[in-house]
Amino acid sequence: MPGIVGLDLFRLDGQVALITGGGGAIGTAMAGGFASVGAALVIADRRLDAAEATVAALRDAGADAIAVEADVTSEDDVRRMVQSAIERWGRLDVLVNGAGIGARHPAEGYPLERWQSVLDINLTGTFLCCREAGAAMLGAGRGSIINIASIAGLVGYNGNPAYLASKGGVVQLTRALAIEWAQRGVRVNAIAPGVIATQMIAGAVAREPEFYDAFKKKHPVNRFGSAEELVGPAMFLASEAASFVTGHILAVDGGYTAQ
Repeated sequence: MPGIVGLDLFRLDGQVALITGGGGAIGTAMAGGFASVGAALVIADRRLDAAEATVAALRDAGADAIAVEADVTSEDDVRRMVQSAIERWGRLDVLVNGAGIGARHPAEGYPLERWQSVLDINLTGTFLCCREAGAAMLGAGRGSIINIASIAGLVGYNGNPAYLASKGGVVQLTRALAIEWAQRGVRVNAIAPGVIATQMIAGAVAREPEFYDAFKKKHPVNRFGSAEELVGPAMFLASEAASFVTGHILAVDGGYTAQ
């Protein structure tokens, strides 16, 4: 915006951000970052207790936040989730689609139920949240949507066909919506993380130590990332600092996709 310069470009004062998967490590880290630059938060998670724990920490830090129990595969839940922001603050400015699951299994014999669950949450859930939040943002003529994709949507590796397919879909969904909404005030971008060292990944490493040791070495920095290292990129994409950025897939991957 004209007249806004320097660090003020990154401020989100008076804005409202909705984070799905907000009770997890990545969602919690992003919520803290957004709150630090002035945003109010809706923390949505299918586990209400996890969402409430994030909200309690935000409120302790002086932020305005509410928790919502929501399954992103449910149209009713997603509508209610978006409406909770409108009812509380009269607006919704930022959506971070952080809800997602992974389920490694060789392609041969991959269970259909597992395939469907991964696609339902990671891709269909992201679409439903974009559709409902996007409608509110289009009505206001402004907004920023940040989808959490993955390097799995940009490159191939073995043992995770449903996850790769779902994240590839998120990448293309991001581009499709960015183009469709580009002249209507709503920007749509995605972050494609490398492996992020969360509690869920720790469990996966324990089950397949050799695979993840080799995977770590494929990151040129020779380590996995942290949830906190996704916060700055998300804050950038949400803010006026990225006012001319839409349809972009920002790899935050320790150099993985540079190879």
